[in-house]
Amino acid sequence: MKIKMQRRVSLTPRDIHLLNELYENVVLSFSQVCRKAFPGRAKPTVVNRLGRLEGMGVIERWRIPVLNVKTPGPGIFVVYQITKKGVNVLKGEYLSLELRDKPVRLHGYSIYHDLLLVDAMDALKARFPGAKVIHGRLAEYVADGDKVVEPDAVMEMPGSHERWAVELELTAKSERRYREIVLRYRLSRAFDRVLYVVGHSEIVPKLTRVLDKQPGELSATLPTEKFLAIGLTALLPIEKSANNQEKMTINNNEKETISHE
Repeated sequence: MKIKMQRRVSLTPRDIHLLNELYENVVLSFSQVCRKAFPGRAKPTVVNRLGRLEGMGVIERWRIPVLNVKTPGPGIFVVYQITKKGVNVLKGEYLSLELRDKPVRLHGYSIYHDLLLVDAMDALKARFPGAKVIHGRLAEYVADGDKVVEPDAVMEMPGSHERWAVELELTAKSERRYREIVLRYRLSRAFDRVLYVVGHSEIVPKLTRVLDKQPGELSATLPTEKFLAIGLTALLPIEKSANNQEKMTINNNEKETISHE
């Protein structure tokens, strides 16, 4: 009787780096995985390695339907997330860090927002070298009485003690809702600034009415205003803009990845 020998897969430093990126960013698209952990590598090489890591149980692949695309017919793309086993691997590698026991729970309706948030966080790190940008769902929130602010990301500025809240707004909320959020930030002592990254033309006018003045512009120097705003297309390269559906992070190449796996 022939016994089939299974090939043992060991984790490489690049694998650990990928697990850390998946943990810190909560979720990554295929193109983001390639950019962060496999720069310059051919797609089949990346797919093969991701398949091995998935087989080890340290990462998980989700198939997400694309509900709003210009191409005819339904589309599907893949996103990747670290698993509980993967988190335990990181705990063994980084003994001094306190990591959550389980990965953040994903919601299909917010995947587009979550992936653009990853690109926005990377863009802020590039714009402010040395700044520490933490995903909001991993940051420790500070409660002031019964008012808790939960930003999409938290940015700790280099060379100062300033702590910024980052809100990625792709659709406009009601003015009433903005008043509630702005009031919470004004009462909170957790953040020195609030940066709105906006992807819709109605958001800044609504914030202007709520604040009784236009939000300050994001510049290379530390601002004096509490509330700031920058357009999504001004922060991100054009190929990652929410207004360029065919060139954004969620693109047709990632749908092809599924069919070739």
